[in-house]
Amino acid sequence: MEAARSASQERVLGNWPRYDAAALGFRHYWYPVMFSRQLRRKPRAITLCGEQIVLVRDGGRVYALQDRCPHRGVPLSCGRREFPGMLTCAYHGWTYDLQTGRLEVVLTDGPDSPIRGKANVRTYPAEERAGLIWVYVGAAAGDEPGAPRPPVEEDVPEELLLPNTVVEGFTQVRKGNWRWAAENGIDEGHGRFLHRTALWTTFRKMPAWTQGTRMVPSEDGKWLLRQRGQSVFQDTYPRVGKWPPQPWWRNRRGGAVYHKLGIRLPCILINTQDGWADYEIWVPWDEDHHLAVMLAVTHATGLRALLFRLWYRLWVRWAYYGGFNGQDQWMIEQMQIPPERLYRPDVSITAWRKWCQEQARRGAAPATAPAGDWASAADAEYAAVEAATAGAEAAAY
Repeated sequence: MEAARSASQERVLGNWPRYDAAALGFRHYWYPVMFSRQLRRKPRAITLCGEQIVLVRDGGRVYALQDRCPHRGVPLSCGRREFPGMLTCAYHGWTYDLQTGRLEVVLTDGPDSPIRGKANVRTYPAEERAGLIWVYVGAAAGDEPGAPRPPVEEDVPEELLLPNTVVEGFTQVRKGNWRWAAENGIDEGHGRFLHRTALWTTFRKMPAWTQGTRMVPSEDGKWLLRQRGQSVFQDTYPRVGKWPPQPWWRNRRGGAVYHKLGIRLPCILINTQDGWADYEIWVPWDEDHHLAVMLAVTHATGLRALLFRLWYRLWVRWAYYGGFNGQDQWMIEQMQIPPERLYRPDVSITAWRKWCQEQARRGAAPATAPAGDWASAADAEYAAVEAATAGAEAAAY
C-alpha cells in the first residue's frame, strides 16, 4: 500500500494532485525538442506532451504542425515540401499552409476541390534559441485557451542566452516518465551510493550522508535550489560498522563535490561543475518515455571554446553523460512507482512536487506566490520534520 506519510512524518499521499496527474507534463510551457542542426529540409516527427507533431524548416523558419492528415490519418511527417510555405501529404496530395495549418490545395481533386479550406491541422508556436528548437504546448483540445503565451525567453534559462555561450550536448528518447527523471535529478540520497562506482567519481571523496538538506527558491523565484547542511563522510552504523571505506585515491573535495544544483519548471535541472554547467531537461514524450536533452554549457571564445568542445567530446560525453548519467537512467527504467515509501533525504523530492503543485502554470495567470512566502512555508514544514525526527539514529537513513 501507498504510505500516507514519509518516514519523516511528512504527509505525502494525495498531497499534490496536479503533479500526480502530470504524466504528460505541464502545458503552457516552451519545451526544447531538438538541436537546430538536426532539422534540415526533411520534415521531422516528434512527440511532445503526448501529442504527435511534425517540424518543418522553410524559408529560414521552423514550423510545427499536428502530425496527422485529417483525410486518412497519415502522418504529415511522411509528406513532401512540394511548394514554398506548404507541406503536402504523401498519400493524396493534400497540401497545408505551414503557418496557419489550413488546407490550401488538394492536388488529386483539382483546383476547385470543395474540401479546400474546410480541413485544418493544429499548429504550434516554434522558436529557435541557444541552438535548440523550442515548441510551445498550450491548452489541450477542448480546454479553456487560458492566458496569452509567454515569450520563449521566459522558459529558456538566462545563462543559455548570454553572449559567447558554448553549448554541446545531445537528445535521446529514453524509457521512464519525465517525473521520475526529474526526481532523480534532485534526489539527495542516491549519489551517496549509486554513483560511487562511476568513473566520473573515482577520485572524489563522497559523503555517506548529509544532515539538513533543504530546497529553497532562488531570488528571482524561477529555480528551486538545494541547500545542504553538514556532510558526514564516514559513520558507524548498526551491525555493519564503519562505512564507507576511505581508499587513499578518493581525495578530491571542495567544488568537485559541493556544487550548485537547482530545478525549475517545467523540467529543467542545472548542475554546476568546475568551469561549466550541466543542464538536464526531461521533456515529456508519452506516459512511459521522456526526451532527455543533455547540455554541457560554458562561456568562452576562441581557443577556450574549442578546447571545451574537444574536452566534451573526448571525456564528458562518455564519462559523465554515458557513465555517470547512465547509472541514473538505469534506475529510472527500473522504477515501479507508485506505491513508494519515502525517507528523510526525499525532502528534495517532496519539495519539488509541492513546487509543481503550487507554481506550475494553469492556463490563466501563473501561480506566483512570492518567493519569501513559499520559503517561509517550506521552512516551517522543514522545521516540523526536523523536530519530528530529532534524536533518530543514523540507521533511519
